[in-house]
Amino acid sequence: MIRRIADRRHRFGAAQGGNVAILVALGSTLLLGAAAVGIDLGLVVQARRKAQGAADIAAMMAAIDPTQADTMARRSLGDNGYGSATATVDVGTYDASQPGVAPSSRFRPGASPANAARVGLSTSVPVTFGRALGLAGAVPLRVTGTAASARFAAFSVGSGTLQVNNAIANALLGSLLGAQLSLSVGDYNALLGARVDGLRVLDALAPSLNLQAASYTSIVQASASVGQVLMALRVAAQGNAAAVNALSGILNALPNAGNTVPIGQIAPLGDAAALAPPRGFGGPTVGLMSILGATASLANGQNQVSVDLGASIPGLLSTRLTLAIGERRRSSGWVRPGGPNATVQTAQTRLLIEATASAPLGLGTLSLSIYAEVAPAQATLRALGCAGGARQATIDAQTGLATLAVAAVPRGAVIGGGTGPDLSQPAALIALPLVNVSGRALTTIGSTTQTLVFNEADIANHTVRTVSSTGLTQSLTGSLLGNLSLAINGIGVSPLLQTSLGATFAAIAPGLDLVLDTTLRTIGLRLGYADVDVDGVLCSQAVLVQ
Repeated sequence: MIRRIADRRHRFGAAQGGNVAILVALGSTLLLGAAAVGIDLGLVVQARRKAQGAADIAAMMAAIDPTQADTMARRSLGDNGYGSATATVDVGTYDASQPGVAPSSRFRPGASPANAARVGLSTSVPVTFGRALGLAGAVPLRVTGTAASARFAAFSVGSGTLQVNNAIANALLGSLLGAQLSLSVGDYNALLGARVDGLRVLDALAPSLNLQAASYTSIVQASASVGQVLMALRVAAQGNAAAVNALSGILNALPNAGNTVPIGQIAPLGDAAALAPPRGFGGPTVGLMSILGATASLANGQNQVSVDLGASIPGLLSTRLTLAIGERRRSSGWVRPGGPNATVQTAQTRLLIEATASAPLGLGTLSLSIYAEVAPAQATLRALGCAGGARQATIDAQTGLATLAVAAVPRGAVIGGGTGPDLSQPAALIALPLVNVSGRALTTIGSTTQTLVFNEADIANHTVRTVSSTGLTQSLTGSLLGNLSLAINGIGVSPLLQTSLGATFAAIAPGLDLVLDTTLRTIGLRLGYADVDVDGVLCSQAVLVQ
């Protein structure tokens, strides 16, 4: 009996029949369990997507008006079926202009000025099959959505808007670009009156830089030759035949492609790269002449420019101007109030005009050196309004401190940056064997700050608002020359010579004003003034940022 039981046990252990059925039974149980969990997981994923969509919509509604953020967000959640869910609404500032900061850290709750809202939504999803496996009956969910109001403005400071003298402008721009220009007064009027979309300029630049598929951020970070920039400007100015012809005249005069310049310093984009608009997005419209002047200045760098105008200026026998431009600041591009690029400045400029004219009383030739130094003017975007579709921009504009002098200033002392030349020594006006007339004058134009408000009509029409320093007279050089301290061989001058020289100075002052004003306007400056123009205001609805 014992042997029979052992034999049967051995046969049972060695038998393999029915193994598959056992494995199928066990595997089916596992597969059914996995399928059940998978169904529950799908329900959780679907519920999470729905909750995330509701949080995103609520955040965008809240960001439209941060003062009503809590009310608008909870109303939106209720409309989407989450009225009884637990929700949090935080208002703060979202700054997209910091590429080195993680997107999750760009929202600062409670910061001012408030331009964004973050909505957090907590809910749960009931599960069915998971309970049979001992899992919880509901899965908790927590989602957040962050949106920022997309309100931006673009503005420029210091661009001259009046006609320039073409002989002076040709000589100056030609020297900056290394070309012999022969543009007419009509050409310059066309350039001064034309406006182009800054982003269209980048679109036109992309093919020549082999960046056809690149973002605006990549294009801005590249460099281009002067010729490439001019060709892009010509494409962007299509539809304005006069401006296109003027640009073609400059391109034809270039002996080669020209120097390479960093695009980000001439294209009026500001923090548009951080805004990351898609290709084809409408950008701020900017004066074509301001872009051209900035390109020419950048191409020259901080090198001294010396231009001999000969006898082309009325009332003067000869004229030479020497110019040095400091670091140039561009237009703002799309910026927000309080943002890192919300303040823009013009360039510091130093200019020496050396002129000769016929001296009175038969004393031969009168030599006159006028030195001008213009410190940066600046403008700061303070506030934006978009109520009811009517745009409004508030800008604080400040004129630059300007110095005008008649003194012994050598050409080599006119340099960009650093300390200015010594203005304490009188300049030699008339030098004869027995008669030496010298003179010195110095005037300073103080800085003035004014708040400018641009309404919808101003923005649409690109109205230029001007802030001027106090104490300006109609003729700056005439006022300067009228205050000259004169001396003959170190002693005072006679009343007759004083009167005669005064008449001569009054006669040549308009020509000197023409040289001074045209030179500064060609590079986008005015002496004692700050010209501010709002290039555009973007009043979009709130956009999702996280």
